[in-house]
Amino acid sequence: MAVDYYRTLGVSRQATIEEIKKAYRRLAVQWHPDRNPGSHLAEERFKAVAEAYAVLGNPAKRRQYDLLGPADFKNEFSREDIFQGFEPGDFFKLFGLENARDALDRILGGNAAPPSREEQRVRVSDFFAGFGQKDGQRESRSPDIVIPLVVSFKEAALGAEKFVAYNTSTGAVKVPVTVPPASQSGRKLVARGQGPMTRPGGQPGDVIVPLTVTPDPQFTRRDYDILTFVELSAQELAEGCRPLVTDLSGRPLRFTVPAGTALGANFKMAGYGLARPDGSRGDLLVKIAKAAP
Repeated sequence: MAVDYYRTLGVSRQATIEEIKKAYRRLAVQWHPDRNPGSHLAEERFKAVAEAYAVLGNPAKRRQYDLLGPADFKNEFSREDIFQGFEPGDFFKLFGLENARDALDRILGGNAAPPSREEQRVRVSDFFAGFGQKDGQRESRSPDIVIPLVVSFKEAALGAEKFVAYNTSTGAVKVPVTVPPASQSGRKLVARGQGPMTRPGGQPGDVIVPLTVTPDPQFTRRDYDILTFVELSAQELAEGCRPLVTDLSGRPLRFTVPAGTALGANFKMAGYGLARPDGSRGDLLVKIAKAAP
């Protein structure tokens, strides 16, 4: 079962960034392994609050989390994604440590060469990801691979079962990928443990699948609403009519155009749009695009 990051930090979904920082600082100090030596529970709690803060403390990731919900967010974003862009300096300043390098060296072991900003990010991510794992387990995991996937507008909107493939010395490997409904370009799907085994005796990496959605000649979308159009003659606009349209699934729908309707008018068919995470649906918005000759 996916964990609710808001519940992990003990804040409401409307919490401000300062409230989130305050909650994280308090819990991180409470569960810090240095204060709880040898406690596996403390390590797990510390890891959990760090992960929650890495998401809720980042406005862009927080929006994705709120949009997708806990389960879909965890299915799509790997731990590396979650900690990407997690600033070590900002993290350690929460504990009053201005020098991120010194703090990192104390936690992860000394390093003669000053780490770059990117190296610091990676080392912080590794630090949190490593709790509860043996070094050998982390080192034996094969690298993840990225395979882009192009899907149609309807496949992305309604959801689809697709395949991606990669080559190995013994032939091509096909990996099934589920495209969730209401997906958009840039969304990253993750097939965990489905990557190639490049380190003998270790664990396979993940297959990261970024989506590209091709446009549709009939439909566009605005959040969870679907936009389409219908062509009517000047006579139909003047007299009124009941034109036929279809939703994304091809279902035929009729609506009433009153007499005297102007070109460019919009009509809403409630509940025929995309499914939202809360179970409700967006609308089908129909525009009178132009009068047919």
